Amino acid sequence: METATANEIPITEKVSFLKQPANYPHPVDKIETKETHMSWVFLVNDFAYKLKKPVQFLILDLRTLQARHHNCQEEMRLNKRLAGDIYVGIVPLVLNDEGKLQIDGKGQVVEWMVKMKNIPEENLLDYALRHQQVNRKLVENVATLLAEFYKKAPPVHMEPYLLRKKLKEEIISTHKELLQPLYHLPVTLIDQVGNNLVHFLNTHLLLFDKRVDTGKIIEAHGDLKPEHICLAPQPAIIDTLEFNRDLRVMDIAEELSFLDMESEMMGDLITGKQFFDSYKKMSNDNIPESLIYFYKTKKAFQRTWMVARHIMEPSYKDEPKWLTKANAYLQLAKKYNDKLSG
Repeated sequence: METATANEIPITEKVSFLKQPANYPHPVDKIETKETHMSWVFLVNDFAYKLKKPVQFLILDLRTLQARHHNCQEEMRLNKRLAGDIYVGIVPLVLNDEGKLQIDGKGQVVEWMVKMKNIPEENLLDYALRHQQVNRKLVENVATLLAEFYKKAPPVHMEPYLLRKKLKEEIISTHKELLQPLYHLPVTLIDQVGNNLVHFLNTHLLLFDKRVDTGKIIEAHGDLKPEHICLAPQPAIIDTLEFNRDLRVMDIAEELSFLDMESEMMGDLITGKQFFDSYKKMSNDNIPESLIYFYKTKKAFQRTWMVARHIMEPSYKDEPKWLTKANAYLQLAKKYNDKLSG
């Protein structure tokens, strides 16, 4: 499938081609282009086409066409669980008989793209939170969808100590990264939060072991942010973390805590609780409050680093907003950590 010809076409040429309305197999009025760390996304009328970048990170290698094809397949497979019919299919970009690029035609495949229905941003939870226009009934619908998914999800079987080992390694790694001088973050606070999270793990062994023993560790969504939750016209959750199964395997309580934390970061104190309540009602899983504060502290701590590290990228290094936002996450981690200590 992968040939020298395919490799010779730079991604810049593919992106330039996909920015032209006339190149699509259906009518296109205008194209909106978005770039992420891993993809280029082309919003064209009712659809969105996602082109994977040939990038390599510590936990991801998409440098070959085969790897990008597999990544597209995984994105389709995993998102069918919670996104209904929003994910349409995988579409090839080919070199046709005339040696020209063509979408979804006959010829030599030089790229693969995920095709989705284009979701208006006003249908997403993050838009509703930003504009303080949250329809609680619509939130309840999607919270029920998620709770049903959790109820049906098969537990991931592991030795209980492996959950604690994974959590501890994540905390220690985040702690170490945040101490880098270039972030200019308060060292005393970072030490306080990181050390207290590890202390809580070490002193509540049975609490975490019980989560494993009762089947609460599953292959979850993995990136449950408000921007990935579609409220209308039908409840759906998109953008499952597809590239690393280990990052999807987690305690249901950790995933819900992440959404709760991210919603609070946007100024909303109700939505996260609504998701927790729907899940508890359906599962009878009475999650201890201390465990929720642990996970919310951990997720805010991790997000501090994930936001701060933007300044290491050439295109972002001069933007002060990243360290401002990182400090906001760290203060949120402190707030949760204070309650964890109490």
